[in-house]
Amino acid sequence: MKIDKRITPTAAPKVGAAKGKGAGKSASSAGSGDSLTLTESSTRIRALESQLAGVDVTDAGKVESVKAALADGSFTVDAEVVADRLIDHTKQTLRKRPRKK
Repeated sequence: MKIDKRITPTAAPKVGAAKGKGAGKSASSAGSGDSLTLTESSTRIRALESQLAGVDVTDAGKVESVKAALADGSFTVDAEVVADRLIDHTKQTLRKRPRKK
């Protein structure tokens, strides 16, 4: 028996089945290129993400009032509140840390 070292390429099967909610929607492909169709909800999520990226999350009024209080020396720190929040933060950090055996 003789072994033929030439490799003949086989045609790869085309994947036509889609998974997920958009399974009923199909994309028409021009030529032999791949195509991608996003579902309506995916497109909506991307649009919302881009809108949220432009939203300013700082409270300009509060920032200005703190700056003014620092400038005129009237800004006060409640040490008890700071201590309580440090303790709470430390507790949360310790709970998340894996325990040693």
